[in-house]
Amino acid sequence: MDMNRRRFVSAAGTLGALLFGSETVGAARDRRGARSQDGRPTPPAKTVVHLSSGEQTAQRHALLNAQNLLEDDSVTVKNVVFVANGKGVKVYTPPSEENEFRETITSLQDRGVEFRACGNAMDALDLTKADLVDGVEPVPSAVGELARLQELGYGYIKAP
Repeated sequence: MDMNRRRFVSAAGTLGALLFGSETVGAARDRRGARSQDGRPTPPAKTVVHLSSGEQTAQRHALLNAQNLLEDDSVTVKNVVFVANGKGVKVYTPPSEENEFRETITSLQDRGVEFRACGNAMDALDLTKADLVDGVEPVPSAVGELARLQELGYGYIKAP
């Protein structure tokens, strides 16, 4: 392809991006950010971790997923939101024989993870905001919150 044709194609792409609200491939590449050592793109990750199980093993695994995401050097983490519904909201209750996770949640909060509890599940389990670990935000429904976050570009991880 000769130089004039290349310039024309480049200019046409830029004009199209301006007219149609798209972006050029180069701009998209710059926006996506760095690449990992193996060449995979590493855009800033916005991730929601969803927990619905009331079993301690599943809750431990879900919190570990959030922790592992933060510690994975191949991913640039921008935001992590942890949403619990069903019996999973019990992960947010004070320490007891059934819940050992307050320190883990507090540690993850210190690292920027946000925790949200399904209001419907809280009602079903007779829990109030006062029953939850400090900093946990009740939301009207977990499914609504999950849909909202995915619309905002969050990736979805279903924990057990």
